[in-house]
Amino acid sequence: MTKFYEINEHQFEAEITIHPLGPTTRNTHPYNGIRWSFAYADDWDNGSHAISDVWPEFIDEIGNSISDDIPLSGKLKARMYIISREMILVHLNRIEIGTKFYCTEGSRSCATGTVTAI
Repeated sequence: MTKFYEINEHQFEAEITIHPLGPTTRNTHPYNGIRWSFAYADDWDNGSHAISDVWPEFIDEIGNSISDDIPLSGKLKARMYIISREMILVHLNRIEIGTKFYCTEGSRSCATGTVTAI
């Protein structure tokens, strides 16, 4: 099955730190291809809902996609894909190097991220 990031261009890059496993985060490790919801830190911290149209593709130190059968943890680099074409401009007007965000599942924050390149 072809993955979204194999046939589309990413819009920005980020460094993402996956939270340790636990009752308020996840109880299993994520894998590449995870489809977390995305929330700007300012919005999430003020109680706004996450949006689901920005997905990560985790990459290794030289820019190769990490295999989707390797459990992910710690601090990782990622290429970020804005899935909804009509939302690309909305996001690109908010995103700049240093923008903070969360990767979420429902009300749980599973990872924190910072935009590193556009």
